[in-house]
Amino acid sequence: MTECECPNVYTTVDQTLDKTVVKMKSVKKFLFNEFIYGGHWLSLNGFAIAFSMQLLLGISMRWEFLIMVYFLLQCVYNYNHYKELEIDFSSNSDRVTHLKKYKKFFPYIVTGYGAGFIILLLFFGNLLSILFGVFLLVLGLLYTSDSKKVSKKVVGFKSFYTAFAWALLIFFTAFYCSYPINLSVVLFFLFVFFQLVVTTSYFDIKDMESDKEAGLLTLPLVFKNDQNWIDILHILNVISFIPIVIGVLTGYLPIYALSTLVLLAYTFYYLQKTKKNNANIHFLSYVMVDGEYNFWPLLLLIGRFFLPI
Repeated sequence: MTECECPNVYTTVDQTLDKTVVKMKSVKKFLFNEFIYGGHWLSLNGFAIAFSMQLLLGISMRWEFLIMVYFLLQCVYNYNHYKELEIDFSSNSDRVTHLKKYKKFFPYIVTGYGAGFIILLLFFGNLLSILFGVFLLVLGLLYTSDSKKVSKKVVGFKSFYTAFAWALLIFFTAFYCSYPINLSVVLFFLFVFFQLVVTTSYFDIKDMESDKEAGLLTLPLVFKNDQNWIDILHILNVISFIPIVIGVLTGYLPIYALSTLVLLAYTFYYLQKTKKNNANIHFLSYVMVDGEYNFWPLLLLIGRFFLPI
């Protein structure tokens, strides 16, 4: 090989390495976006809520049920994303840009998650949990097709509908695990419901532009601006912990349930952060708010270790 040929060899190797690095970065970015925008981070919340209930009430662990809940939520949210892909562009352009990369596969993805949920439910569930699980699936799918019609007439319906549907996972968990519906379950249901009202309402702040175009009467739009609504969310956040405190004081919930009070500070932080002019509302929504419930099991495990049962 002559000397003049060596630089060409080195250049080719460098170009190949550069292309490999670029490709790896592209794959890494796609996987991260898929985890966030594909709903996986959000759907793990359902997994975490059910797991937290099992930890809090001493219910025997059912791993197939946790997977089932994940499939249920992925089916519902992928269906919603598919049907509202174009509508969401004004407020969720990054998510829409990512999801459009595999738009043609959405019907198969939704069907796959739905089939996985039904198969596991029929194989492992009892009659009551099967009926309630199918009800939850239908309720979730109706959110996309019908709930927004009601949201044009009823103030805050969008937030309360979503919060209520998610909170019903508490009863689904009880039915599936043959756990009695007692005051402990009801108190935890109320805690989850009010927490979800806070987070779903927070998402309406991000979606104000698209919701206004659609004519939806969301709470931030009714209260005229996001600053007023954030102050109200602070109040709702505090109210949501009243059922936990009542449960501990009356003995219906273990004392380590108080470890969830850490979430007061967590929610306070991202709500206050939103008030700043340079706040990255999409990061706060998709990462901090979507991921909040994933910390619940960890908090309860730490609380159970340090606090008496």
